[in-house]
Amino acid sequence: MKSDRNHRASLLACLLLCLSLCGCDALYRLLDKEGAEEKALVGDIIPFESNAAVEEIQTLLYLYGYNAGKADGVLGLRTRNALEKFQKDHGLEPTRFADQATWEKLRFFKDNGLVVDGQLNARLVQSLLKEAGFEPGKSDGKIGPRTKDAVIAFQKAHNLKVDGKIGYQTLSQLALFLTDELQSD
Repeated sequence: MKSDRNHRASLLACLLLCLSLCGCDALYRLLDKEGAEEKALVGDIIPFESNAAVEEIQTLLYLYGYNAGKADGVLGLRTRNALEKFQKDHGLEPTRFADQATWEKLRFFKDNGLVVDGQLNARLVQSLLKEAGFEPGKSDGKIGPRTKDAVIAFQKAHNLKVDGKIGYQTLSQLALFLTDELQSD
C-alpha cells in the first residue's frame, strides 16, 4: 500500500517536473486540447480585444449564413454558437472552437477564390453558374435579378434549399464546377 502511494507520488513529481520544464503551453495543450488548437490557429484571444483571425472567422460564418454577430474580432457567445451550428451542419465535432477541421471548411471557398477580401466573388459565381448550364446574364460581378434567377434554378436542379441566397451549400455545389481557368478569373 505504502509503495503504491510512493509510486504515485513519484509519477506525479515526474509529471510536474516535465510540465514545468516544457512550460505552460504544454500544460494547456494537455488540459484543453481544443483551446490549444484554437490558440495555435488564431493566436491569443484577449477578452474584449479584436483579433484579425477571429474577424475572418466571423466574416466567413456570416457569408455562409451563420449569425456570428458583428465581425468585430471578439470571440464571444454568438460566435461560439455560430461555430457550433456550422460544425454540426458540416459533420464536424461540435466543439465550439475554431479547430483545424473547422478552419479548413471555413476557408475552403476563400482558398478557391469564391470569397475574396471578405466578400463573395460574384464574378466567379456567375462564371460557375454559366459553366453549370445556367444563365446569370453578363459576368459583371453584381448579383442582379438574372443572377438571382440563375441561382434559384441552380438550387432547384441540385436539390438545395431554394432561397436565392449563395450560402455554404450552394457554394459547395458551385465549387464542383471550378476549373483552373475559372479560378484565375
